[in-house]
Amino acid sequence: MESLTLILLIIALHFAIVLSIGWYSWKASKPTPEDYFMGSRTFGTLALVISIYATNMTAFYMIGIPGFAYHKGIGVYGYVAFGTAIITPALYYLVGYRAWLLGKQKGYMTQPEFYGKRWNSDAVSVVFFFFLLIFTIPYLCVSVIGGGIAFNLITKGAVSYPLGAFFIIAAVSAYVAAGGMRGTAWVNIYQGFVFMIAGAVSFVLLGERLGGFSEISGRVLVEKAQLFMRAGNFTPREWFSYLLISPLAVIVFPHVFSKLLIAKSVISLKRLTFWYPLMVLLTWPPVIYIGLWGAILKPGLLGKTSDSILPWMCAEYFPLSLSGIALAGILAALMSSIDAMFLSLSTMLTRDILAKFFPHRIQGKEVVTGRVFIILLAVLVFIVAILRPSSIFIIATFAFSGYVVAAPAMIGGLIWKKATKYGALASIGVPGLLVPIYQFTDLLQWTTFGFLYNIPVLVLSTFLFVVVSLLTPPLPKNYTDEFFGVLDQVYLKK
Repeated sequence: MESLTLILLIIALHFAIVLSIGWYSWKASKPTPEDYFMGSRTFGTLALVISIYATNMTAFYMIGIPGFAYHKGIGVYGYVAFGTAIITPALYYLVGYRAWLLGKQKGYMTQPEFYGKRWNSDAVSVVFFFFLLIFTIPYLCVSVIGGGIAFNLITKGAVSYPLGAFFIIAAVSAYVAAGGMRGTAWVNIYQGFVFMIAGAVSFVLLGERLGGFSEISGRVLVEKAQLFMRAGNFTPREWFSYLLISPLAVIVFPHVFSKLLIAKSVISLKRLTFWYPLMVLLTWPPVIYIGLWGAILKPGLLGKTSDSILPWMCAEYFPLSLSGIALAGILAALMSSIDAMFLSLSTMLTRDILAKFFPHRIQGKEVVTGRVFIILLAVLVFIVAILRPSSIFIIATFAFSGYVVAAPAMIGGLIWKKATKYGALASIGVPGLLVPIYQFTDLLQWTTFGFLYNIPVLVLSTFLFVVVSLLTPPLPKNYTDEFFGVLDQVYLKK
């Protein structure tokens, strides 16, 4: 009982710290949309790099990846991390730098606002908003589900899954509603260091308690040698498919896109492209190896039950007091993504829907409205998370595959002046409607040819974007030239 009390005290301290940072951010903030939603775009290299990295390390990383490695083995590292470490940073610069230049000059905050202005189209803005809402809610739920699982297992049932999920939602919504982007970024810096340190310590200590890294890994090699092989776990076509899922999805994440706009200078963006891949490549192996070790320590887990392997191992092989530190690390990773998603969705609801269609009712009340939306979103996400429809990896893959649909319009819209709003609407709308059909039925399985379904939807999205744009009239040249003016000043000089 004393050890359990210590766990709860550690978690209470963690929550107290993040709430204090949120309170301090609230005191330091200005009551303007630019400051609340974007932190006045004043974040330097450390805040940008750590907050974007922490934002991306969701339950998909801390809970889903060990559960996936439990079944698929060491190949998960190349399957997931390689593309994320190489392609994602390139897109940060290709898309992020252009978006940052335009956002800094014109005050854009969200993708619906940004691309609505790109094509001078409310339809593009609204379609983009609902598209991102549909695929962000499930991804948000992933982290809440992971947190509830971790709370329940590491406290050995003393904190139920619903109660753990509630604690997480309540804490995050409180500091995000109070501190906005500044609070989110500052909390992410703290939580980023917490989960990196806790993850490294947990990996080392688990290895020691299991006889040493060589000993436990050797047992896996003897008892389940297939986990150290690619053949039988992944086909080349699956490997190629996933190489494109995560990297393309990340640049579409609304919570990542908005953070790319808060950089104080282009130097911070350049440093992000250097440090981000290093951090990914160094921090993913520990959670993958923990999944491998769990495959022989607790065999027979199926489906979403394998999501429990990392918290189960912490609860099983650590004393309860040390488990509290591991739980704080897990929660830090999850909460640092939940907060950014809450804020990005709230920003879109406030600016891209109410401010656009009901400007007189919201004028001067943007910040208050944003805070109300965060609370309402928290309630919705809690309800969905309690239902827990599938495994974390499956839910995240569904969201990623949906996000991929918007990548051609996002990338093409910033580098191809002749792209039209009709091409953008077709490339997002049609493939976006097909994603749930691919995910939940076998009706279109014949179109994948052995690839994951993100490949046909990506090909279709690209095809529609290009062909429909070529067949439809572009915007007037003077409008396009004015929009691209700041980009031309930078890129034509080169």
